[in-house]
Amino acid sequence: MRTERRIIKEGYDGNLEPLFEMEDKGDAIKITVDLPRVKKEDVEINATRDTVEITAKMNEAIAWERWGTIQKRMTFQTFQKQIRLPEPIDPDGASASFKNGILMILMPKVRRKVLINIE
Repeated sequence: MRTERRIIKEGYDGNLEPLFEMEDKGDAIKITVDLPRVKKEDVEINATRDTVEITAKMNEAIAWERWGTIQKRMTFQTFQKQIRLPEPIDPDGASASFKNGILMILMPKVRRKVLINIE
């Protein structure tokens, strides 16, 4: 019942937050996102230096009929997640792949150190 109150209080908008994992690969950040029931053409990724926003429309909506002791029907049809990145990235150098419901995004970090040659 607490879950339902929180959802209603925060404003239900028909979106689910997907599960994701973020890895620091040294010179890049890798994000893996679980997007079941989604086609590649229905995924949209927007990136800035500090954030990545993922929106994905499901093939078919998911409906939950019960929440605890109160009967309530809730339908979800879109995954949406905004992720704040731990370090600045270069959005122009980012790449993504999608296979079997798994989205992988690889984003190069902004270079901070540059080796200066001594003449």
